[in-house]
Amino acid sequence: MNLPKSVLVKKQVKVFRKELANGDVFIVNVRYDDEGGNGHNSFAITGELYGKGRRTNEPRVENSNGKGRWLCCCGCMHEDVAKHFPALALLLKWHLCSTDGPMHYVANTLYHASDKDCWGYRRGEQKRDKDCKLMWVLPTSEHLPSVVSADEQPESKGIQYVPLLSEGKEPDLEAARWSAIWPDATLEQLQDKHALEARLPALMEEFKRDVESLGFVY
Repeated sequence: MNLPKSVLVKKQVKVFRKELANGDVFIVNVRYDDEGGNGHNSFAITGELYGKGRRTNEPRVENSNGKGRWLCCCGCMHEDVAKHFPALALLLKWHLCSTDGPMHYVANTLYHASDKDCWGYRRGEQKRDKDCKLMWVLPTSEHLPSVVSADEQPESKGIQYVPLLSEGKEPDLEAARWSAIWPDATLEQLQDKHALEARLPALMEEFKRDVESLGFVY
């Protein structure tokens, strides 16, 4: 797969700061580098909110009036980033995208677009153990069900075990779109591994343009 070439960079960060009407300070860190040391550059946008009230051992900044503000919240905070820095809103979709593509691009997208649970079962399918033996459960209202593995339906004290069935899950269209960075994709497109792979080079060219628009080395 022909993806844009990149230059490994150990640290590459831009910091955006805004003082809010109440004197609190909101800081956004935009990073594109190999800070984690995993062999590829990754993109991240995170926020930090500094508010009133001294917080022991927390980072401190001063607002324009020289008043101290302490870190009270941090992390993705993407709604706040979009609110206070609208120009960064279009870049939020690249959060955790690397030069290899969005994080676990195909696997995460297919999982969210699927009706299978994390073990690969649809609703109503009987589960199997690590040795591929069928799993059975002895229903009881007194304790947690007792689960056994057997090729045939077992029995205990005249009570038959019943198949241990998966509850499956519903496809999550929005989560799949987010994982693929494909906001207008249909569920069928997000379930198609080949379609996902085919669009990746063009997606990464767009990623490269956006990264370089910040003045970063791609």
